Amino acid sequence: RSTKRSCRASNVIGSTLRRYLIGEVSRAFVATVGLAVSVLFVLRLVEFVDLAFARGVPGRLVGALAGYIVPSYLEIALPMGALLAVVLVFARLGSDGELLALKASGLALPTLTRPLVGFSAVVALLSLGLGVWARPWANRGIEATTAEMARTRLTASLRPGVFNTWFGGVILFVDDLDPASGAMRNVMLAEEREEFGRKTIFAGQGQVQSDASSGRAYLQLRDGSLLTLHPSGKYQDKTDFDSLELNLDLSGEPELDLAEGGPSAMPLGALVAERDAKIARGEAPIEETIELHRKLVLPAAVLLLPLLGVPLGASGRRGVKSRGLRSEEHTSELQS
Repeated sequence: RSTKRSCRASNVIGSTLRRYLIGEVSRAFVATVGLAVSVLFVLRLVEFVDLAFARGVPGRLVGALAGYIVPSYLEIALPMGALLAVVLVFARLGSDGELLALKASGLALPTLTRPLVGFSAVVALLSLGLGVWARPWANRGIEATTAEMARTRLTASLRPGVFNTWFGGVILFVDDLDPASGAMRNVMLAEEREEFGRKTIFAGQGQVQSDASSGRAYLQLRDGSLLTLHPSGKYQDKTDFDSLELNLDLSGEPELDLAEGGPSAMPLGALVAERDAKIARGEAPIEETIELHRKLVLPAAVLLLPLLGVPLGASGRRGVKSRGLRSEEHTSELQS
């Protein structure tokens, strides 16, 4: 009879003890994930400070960029935090003698693992949401913010009414400039980047534009004339234009490697469609397959790692006998 009672006790866990385990693991999980994200964020802090103070990027763009990188950091931190939280909690239970008291009460280690199944499932769903929706959205936001930063930095160095030495040795004069939109009025530009001669451009209006998809910046000029002086100096050409785009040389500008772009910025449906399209064309969808597997592997890791953390934490140092006896009394109260 005592054996049957012991078997029944080993398969039953009280609601108080279940809440106790979930609460301990949840608090440790939040702390470890917060610590991991903070450490990863601090590694980028110097670059953000350089953007704000050395390169003249507005604080709102720096703040937006910092916010967009959080989903990718969370996606990495969730598996680490889930494993580390369970290991820490069960290691503390073992060192305090509580785990010994639970086993003495007839609760086997697999039974103590059952409350963590629901916890692992919730965190796995959160990880899946980050990989499928949040991280692609954040990567697209990083691309758009980086393009806007490029346009803002280009106009921030200009002074109206002054001959400005611009990127690539271009001399630019602007009669009026709107810093918010980058719109210019009465523009004169002189450059010698072309091998066939020197160009001078006069335009009524101009504006710096940035293309997030191609990652380039260009100066769009409207209602003007282009004067090209031949290298021999014997003649020059004049061309009137309604609209003219000049690519800006930003090769000397340092860049932030924050967004992976490509498949990592695609929603799940677009990613699968692109993969199927490459297969239909006979191409190897390597990047798309890797990204698709990444979206599934990390949630699976979050689902399994907490369960593996139970034996890892329980295999630590045992509590002394007196602690175990006191913890047994405490455990009997939790099970009631």
